[in-house]
Amino acid sequence: MKRITLVPVLAAVALVLAACNGGSDGSSGADEQDGAGGTDQLVIYASHPTEMVDHFVAAFQDENPGIEIDLITGGTGDLLGRIQAEAERPQGDIMWGGSSTTGGSSPELFTPYDSEVLDAIDEAYIDPAGFNAPSDAFAMVIVYNTDLVDPADAPTSWADLTDPQWQGKVRFANPASSSSSYAALVNWLIAYDWDFVEDLAGNFVIDDSSSAPFTAVGQGESEIAVAYEEGAYRWLESGNVEIVYPEDGVVLLPGGLFQIADGPNPDNARAFADFVLSAEQQQALVDDFPGRRPTHTEVDLPEEMPAADELNVLDYASANAEENQDDNLEQWRRIMIEAG
Repeated sequence: MKRITLVPVLAAVALVLAACNGGSDGSSGADEQDGAGGTDQLVIYASHPTEMVDHFVAAFQDENPGIEIDLITGGTGDLLGRIQAEAERPQGDIMWGGSSTTGGSSPELFTPYDSEVLDAIDEAYIDPAGFNAPSDAFAMVIVYNTDLVDPADAPTSWADLTDPQWQGKVRFANPASSSSSYAALVNWLIAYDWDFVEDLAGNFVIDDSSSAPFTAVGQGESEIAVAYEEGAYRWLESGNVEIVYPEDGVVLLPGGLFQIADGPNPDNARAFADFVLSAEQQQALVDDFPGRRPTHTEVDLPEEMPAADELNVLDYASANAEENQDDNLEQWRRIMIEAG
């Protein structure tokens, strides 16, 4: 496996090099044919945590030793920008990361995924637009530090976070830069309205990174955070963190895994998506990466993770959330300016 890390400062340079060279080794992956007439390469653009990506890439190569994988890692926005810049001559095969609506929002960049593997995936996670291979799912939750917050006083709902006692004590990533935080914003608009969001914002401290809120709580730097499920679970073993699934409703969202349209190795891309969605690998997701919620119906959840039917799950209208994203984020910006 060859790896390139795409950082924002170098993103433009990487785009130019990719366009000039036709790939990480100076040639298009489509030129490398194996004896069966297929290709022996796969190029994955991934924004998931490195340890998780490396695990599944290695497992896939164990089962497919003849396939050489090039892995390009970076932020979701940077990788999506690279795919857009390469649209005339795609260099990648898989975009792994981002939200479940990424494919539908840029249908010209991706290929629909209609594998029979989807028959075993929970219907709640199936992409209505037909692009996503839902490799995992997550909820937005409340996480608090038990050294700083008495469990008897801890919030049990989103509404509890509007209490004046939590002013300046709730960390939240900016939804303009975090897809998971945007999901939380939509969650609140489904359960309540913009007046409620204004009440919340008055108590928030805003971070640019999705990982900053739960890290601050885990390290004892902040009392409470709104965080994505997997990030919150990273701190459970510390013994000073508790996770709350708000009683006034959560949304469950699948993560994104998309096949890039006209990528050089489409058969290998499809095989990788099928592999990650298989029952065996979905169980490995649960066993090896605490807090990752599987989408396969035959996989057992960890003991500490509540099943969907134990939660107050709200219907997340992904098409509406996508269509109104610019307007929602502009309204959020105005609220935060007013909150000072």
